[in-house]
Amino acid sequence: MYVIGYIASNNEISEQHKKLFESLHCQIQLIEKEKVVQLLEKENNVLQHIETLIIDVDRLSNFNWVCEIIMNLRKQTTLPLWILTSSNYTNRTNRIVYLQLGVDGVLDKEHGLDEPILMMRNLMQRFKQQVTPKNTLSSESVQFKLIPQNLSVSLNHGEEVNLTKLEFLTIEYLHKHARETMTYEDIYENVWNDSYGNRKYRVSNLVFHLRKKLESDIEKPKYIKTIRSKGYMLNV
Repeated sequence: MYVIGYIASNNEISEQHKKLFESLHCQIQLIEKEKVVQLLEKENNVLQHIETLIIDVDRLSNFNWVCEIIMNLRKQTTLPLWILTSSNYTNRTNRIVYLQLGVDGVLDKEHGLDEPILMMRNLMQRFKQQVTPKNTLSSESVQFKLIPQNLSVSLNHGEEVNLTKLEFLTIEYLHKHARETMTYEDIYENVWNDSYGNRKYRVSNLVFHLRKKLESDIEKPKYIKTIRSKGYMLNV
């Protein structure tokens, strides 16, 4: 199953297109126009969970707005990026500009999407193979190893950091769900093993102390990422 980020100026995707994507085992994640800017924020993790991006250009779309999105996205990600449009809304000059800015293709709705979607799927498959799978050890994850018998974490090729029991239980829980967003409630109930107390405060306070021990720069954490208004994600 491939996850496709879908940006449309009218915040909609037609049922016809939705069914076509689903038939090819592609899940659509609609990204509202008003929230596109949030994709570029440091704490936003949406781009980490999709395999490609589509910008649906229709009669309501502004050429400059589309160009700005492309340029900003290309500063943040190398994900395959496509323009989905119609010759009624996009001329040859616009298509050339989009390609020059870094999109991988400009697809015409009027010519049918069966072939273009297969092209997209093939590119996503190759792109995904180039990225280290979640459950395999990358050069970064090799530097992050739990040592349960010592209640510690090994970093930077052997540097061992000792943790308290609660700190270790927290990092162990996040490690089991690496690269997934764990809410304050999830962490609290699994580490403290109850459903009472000021959950968000306790969890955020404990993560603060964890970062002081594990991160080289707590202002720009490498391992424990904050997912705004939700919780945390361990990036290993």
